[in-house]
Amino acid sequence: MENLMKAERMKLQYPVIFILFLLGALGTVMLGMNSLNSENFVGFFERGWKTFYLHMASFHGLFFYPLYAGVLASFICRYEHTNGGWKQLFCLPIPRSRVYYAKLGTLMLLMGLIQLLFAGSYLLAGELLQLGNDLDFTELIMGTVGGWLAILPFAALQLWVSMRLKSFVSSLILSASIVIANIVLTGLHASIGAWFPSTTAYYAMYPRGTALSPRLDVIPFILIVAVTSAAYIWAGRRSLMHRA
Repeated sequence: MENLMKAERMKLQYPVIFILFLLGALGTVMLGMNSLNSENFVGFFERGWKTFYLHMASFHGLFFYPLYAGVLASFICRYEHTNGGWKQLFCLPIPRSRVYYAKLGTLMLLMGLIQLLFAGSYLLAGELLQLGNDLDFTELIMGTVGGWLAILPFAALQLWVSMRLKSFVSSLILSASIVIANIVLTGLHASIGAWFPSTTAYYAMYPRGTALSPRLDVIPFILIVAVTSAAYIWAGRRSLMHRA
């Protein structure tokens, strides 16, 4: 499995991915800073680390992070969609299930790196903004790790879709369309909204106890994430096992 994941990483276009990571981090920080200083929020939220995290987590979990899942899944499958790559891969004496898990593991590794970049950019920007001494590391760690775990069902779904769609553009358009729908879906109670896997990272990352916090019951939310993760992993693995 380790060798398969190493092979998957070797096929990635690192310059493009680096630029995407950098643009996403800068975009999240800039939007967070803009909201932090916005007159629409100043009267409701006290300026500080918690408020800055609230704004950054909102933009990141709602738009950028799930969009990354679709883009990166397409990159991971792009090599196989060109020049008969799937047929060449299946000619090798490697179980297809291992190929699937290597791709999913690579995708989740990249999604974890994005979360580390999010946390790092949040800390760096917060220090530059001189937000004070109310930094809550526990909230940051829980939000970062929770968001990474919660993106699993959507990552599995996007990998499944990317294995089926040959067109990179079509896969990207589908991902963007699903993410845009988050504006409506995240307004639902988490017991309903979490069944749509593009919303789960937002629910997991957004801090509790604020006026705008989503309605979330932790145990049902965890169960929904576990069930949908298992369902999409099973569907994606089965699709690859039966691919001609």
